[in-house]
Amino acid sequence: MKQFTLPIVGYIVFIVVIILFGVCTKLDSDSVPNVGEGVNGTAIRTPLRLSTSSMMGSYGMMMDATAMCVMGFGFLYAFCKKYTWAGITFNLFICGLCFLWCQVCTCIVGSIFEGEFVKAEINITAMIGADLVTAAVLITFGVLYGFTSPTQLIIICLIEPLAMKLNEHIVIHFLHTSDAGGSILTHAFGAFFGLGITLGLGTKAKNIPEENRKTTYTSDSFAMIGTIVLWMFWPSFNGALLFNDVTVQQRVVVNTYIAICASCVTGIITSALLHKGKFAMIEVQNATLAGGVSIGMSCSFNVAPWVPVLIGGLAGALSSVGYAKIAEMLEGVGVMDSAGATQLHGIPGVFGALAAAIVVVATPNSYNQYFSRDTMWTEGEGVSTGEQLGMILASIAVTLLISFVVGLLNGLLIRLPIFDTVHDTMLINEGPYFELEDEEEKAGSVEMGLTNGVDVGGQ
Repeated sequence: MKQFTLPIVGYIVFIVVIILFGVCTKLDSDSVPNVGEGVNGTAIRTPLRLSTSSMMGSYGMMMDATAMCVMGFGFLYAFCKKYTWAGITFNLFICGLCFLWCQVCTCIVGSIFEGEFVKAEINITAMIGADLVTAAVLITFGVLYGFTSPTQLIIICLIEPLAMKLNEHIVIHFLHTSDAGGSILTHAFGAFFGLGITLGLGTKAKNIPEENRKTTYTSDSFAMIGTIVLWMFWPSFNGALLFNDVTVQQRVVVNTYIAICASCVTGIITSALLHKGKFAMIEVQNATLAGGVSIGMSCSFNVAPWVPVLIGGLAGALSSVGYAKIAEMLEGVGVMDSAGATQLHGIPGVFGALAAAIVVVATPNSYNQYFSRDTMWTEGEGVSTGEQLGMILASIAVTLLISFVVGLLNGLLIRLPIFDTVHDTMLINEGPYFELEDEEEKAGSVEMGLTNGVDVGGQ
């Protein structure tokens, strides 16, 4: 009966999603034909021109952000030789479920704070928002890489987007903090949510078979493809929602591009510094992306170009140090992070928010497009830099608190016997989840010419 747990739970959840999708969502008004009455009472449909609906101008960026989730994270999570298929497959599954469930969560959270039932409109903006939320869940998956069963992942996909939308509403509408690229709303939230789950699950490093933690030349090469996809599309991820202001959107793209270039340089250089002149692939795959994470909150700021270079460069170096030194220290005190998401998303995300706070205080007279009163993207009037600094710090604290506590409760929930759990000997092992025609043939193909498998430690 156990082998049917995933199909049973999966189909029940899918049916619930269909029902709630019908109850909680509707098409955007621009997607509904505008029909008027013509000559002799005939119906005339008035087409909506692109200039009238600037939202469609962000379709390309939306697809870039989607490609980051599906392809970027997917290939990046192919790094472990015994979890390559699972990393890609579970990543795709999370994308499909979360893209849908996020729309329902938008309706639920919006209705709670509005005090009345309000359906969520499905349009390009909603789809971009779903990309941002899904990215957070994928970051969480990176922390839990190989520690959870598919059934447990389904429960995580239902709880985390709801918690993230709740936190997003508090940060934007109560703390009036804008975070265009999601330094804390997406990256830090996903990382610390995952850390909370691992604590709730009680996963210990000593229980993971050493063989299961190794990478190979081939698996690391697959992961590098994911790094390249993420690196190329990151400016779209940060700027996709800013289609209403082309000036700001261009600034976001430029600042993100500059920052991620800087982290690419410092991440690789720092890796060589920490490993006696040689590079560690885990740092090349991840630390090179830290600039995109750290510039998220300040990417819309009107600052000199050297500022994003500095922020991105520091983030790249910090991330490399995290993978080389901090990951092992955290594991030593019982903090598990299988793919090192804390080093790429958690620490650089918090660092990016602190950097944004410093920039706000250091440039009080510049138009930063930062402080929000009514919407996510409008500048507040008559707001002191001290208030802005306080709001950013409060937003960091609230985000970390909500993400970690809800993650911890989620971990305790999926630890219950009613859910499929992963046995210690099967941690970071895809064997129980896939049909393999010839186990020995698969093992041989994985190991062929790959005698340089290395222990990924905290990866």
